[in-house]
Amino acid sequence: MSLGDHEILVLAEDIQLGQLLCDMIRMYRLGLPQLSMSEADACQILAGQSFDMCILEVTLRGRACDLAVAAANARGIPVLLLSDGGDLGELSVRPQRGLVVDKPANEEDIRFSVSELLRKEPAG
Repeated sequence: MSLGDHEILVLAEDIQLGQLLCDMIRMYRLGLPQLSMSEADACQILAGQSFDMCILEVTLRGRACDLAVAAANARGIPVLLLSDGGDLGELSVRPQRGLVVDKPANEEDIRFSVSELLRKEPAG
């Protein structure tokens, strides 16, 4: 499977950030993104579809995205967390496989992290 064939779920509170991430994923042919704007929606999507990776904002509407991380962990999906720096401590569930990029992140950091997570072999 080439990098461009990967299904990637993007969970972002801000629609502009979400669309920017999806555009960047398509532009660099990293995968096929699907945008979710709420944690509940992302968990429902994760339960019904197969993904190769998730990109999640650590906090959404002032709450940590613990449920989305737990859902990704349950399916063995690697997670790229987008953190405001200090909000990482609010997360009570850590990704089993993942990386953290501090916001504001540049394209190269996100691109490198996505490529790195997609290239790693699944644990287990």
